[in-house]
Amino acid sequence: MAEIYGHKWTSAYGADPHAGAGATWAKGLSGLTQSDIAAGVEACLAGALSWPPTLPEFRELCLGIPSLAKVRVYFTQLRGDSPRDPFARLVWGYIDGFAYKHASREQCDRMVSDAYATAREYRMRGGALPEPSLAIEAAKPEPVAPKSPEERARILAEARAAVGGVL
Repeated sequence: MAEIYGHKWTSAYGADPHAGAGATWAKGLSGLTQSDIAAGVEACLAGALSWPPTLPEFRELCLGIPSLAKVRVYFTQLRGDSPRDPFARLVWGYIDGFAYKHASREQCDRMVSDAYATAREYRMRGGALPEPSLAIEAAKPEPVAPKSPEERARILAEARAAVGGVL
């Protein structure tokens, strides 16, 4: 991180990675995989942050937690479907879909904010992102060929006989 942020990093966290803040960061990042941490570093590089992230901010980057603003954008793009972004799907899991679809914009914003906070805490504590939902293809009925006039007459006669000629 010192190579990315230079003096800003070392003045904030020190130059020795094994002392002071380094030990705290090691505890804060425990449980993350190498690929998680690589994703966090990549997010720092791609995000063009002018200041180094705090430990919680860096953990969010490692765990793929987007900003609340980005999640709100995902929700504005919903068309009755679940969001495609894994974290946004996690947030959606904490929302009553019926209430959301019938709420005012302000109520929807509040629901998303509350669900985001819950999902963020769950993820920061090591909770997994939901797996992508599999689309269930509806069984397609076989096409029904129209009955001939003779066949319709035969079926109608059978039905009349079954009910005692009432039809």
